[in-house]
Parts: sequence; structure tokens; C-alpha cells
Amino acid sequence: MVMDAVVERCVEQSLVTVMARLALQRTLEPAWIDELFERAGGTQYTRELLFSTTVELMSVVAVGLRPSVHAAAKACKDLPVSVQALYDKIRRTTPRWCGRWCSKAPCAYMTCSYP
Repeated sequence: MVMDAVVERCVEQSLVTVMARLALQRTLEPAWIDELFERAGGTQYTRELLFSTTVELMSVVAVGLRPSVHAAAKACKDLPVSVQALYDKIRRTTPRWCGRWCSKAPCAYMTCSYP
């Protein structure tokens, strides 16, 4: 999982970090992302590039492990499509789908309370 490399550094330091890790692991679970995409993808479809792969590559960039989507794609040894096909998938992802993903994400239902 992409977030393992980021969160692993802090897991022993903080309970909040562990809780965040669990939420992120569930939210970024490839099977869950692909299932939601199949149900809510609209006009998009999955041929060779799973949407979870797209999310994983963008996550690597978002947390600063790679400087760009292009660099993340080049570093991904098992990317089943061209970099252009990846960019096309990203370009066609609608805000509606992203909103649905965020509203269905397990961390959307979490609340924090402090003693």
C-alpha cells in the first residue's frame, strides 16, 4: 500500500497516526476503490487500467514520494498502459465520481473526540 511508506515512520510515535493509517488503508483499498468505480464510474470503464492504480499513483504524488504523475508512472514497473492513457483516465475523472468516493470513504464517517 502506498501510504505504508509514509505512515510507517510515525506509527510507533502516536495513537492518532495509527488511527489515521487504518482509515487511509481502508479508504485506499484497491478492491474497494475499483468496486465503487464500477458502480459510480458513469461513462468511464475499466479495460486495462484499474482505477485503484490511478489513485495509487496520484497518492504517491500527493504525499511527496514522487514529484509528478509522470514520474510516478515511470517508476511503476507494472503499469499496464502508457503514460498518456493514464493521463487520459485522470482527465476524464469527473468531480461527481470524486465526490461519491469521498462521501463513501470510511474516514468520512469517523469523528474525533478528545478526552
